[in-house]
Amino acid sequence: MTILAAYRIETGTPEGDALGFTESLFSGWLEMAENNRLYLHYIISRDKNEGNTQALIRSWLEQGYDVRVVMPRPIMQHILTKFRFEPSREFLPDQYEDQVEVWQSPGRNAPRSAA
Repeated sequence: MTILAAYRIETGTPEGDALGFTESLFSGWLEMAENNRLYLHYIISRDKNEGNTQALIRSWLEQGYDVRVVMPRPIMQHILTKFRFEPSREFLPDQYEDQVEVWQSPGRNAPRSAA
């Protein structure tokens, strides 16, 4: 199993702004990993029901990012289903002790489980 190096990106930072993850629209954090992979760990839209989260995910997919959402809440699962994301499990040792539910972009290979 390969564990990818990742770094944290929060709203209100130049890195977050460059990804459209702006403080004016969202609060939360994500991680950027190798191979153009984005792990969205936590997000709150400041303007509920305005479609900002869907637009953000759509823009990331259009830019070619491998988008993964860690332990999404039911409302986020509803959004991810629209984009045909698939649930899987991953081991993210910098954040969690055990494997966690991670929804991934359509057409991506599921990560290998730790044996």
